[in-house]
Amino acid sequence: MKRNAKLFIKRHLLKIIVSSALFVLLFTSFLIMGTVALGSHPMEASADERVVIVNPGDTLWGIAKSSYSDDSHDIRYIIFMIKDRNGLESVNIKPGQKIIIPAI
Repeated sequence: MKRNAKLFIKRHLLKIIVSSALFVLLFTSFLIMGTVALGSHPMEASADERVVIVNPGDTLWGIAKSSYSDDSHDIRYIIFMIKDRNGLESVNIKPGQKIIIPAI
């Protein structure tokens, strides 16, 4: 039995090494991608953008409405642009958080 195992390993050593290296490479790649995705921060505000610090009770809807009060844009589009600019996954915001209001 022991001899069969040694013979199997000898015959398939290259396959085992290549498969192991491929597994390690793929696993490491997924770890790096996850780390980069979690660590993304929005770029600094440009000259035509402004930064708002969220106060207790503020909502993204309220911030968007007060930032673009002329009603020339759909509020849903404005909220989408603010979420996209700040890398937000939802409309949930916290007091003290800095939100960049993009120029539209």
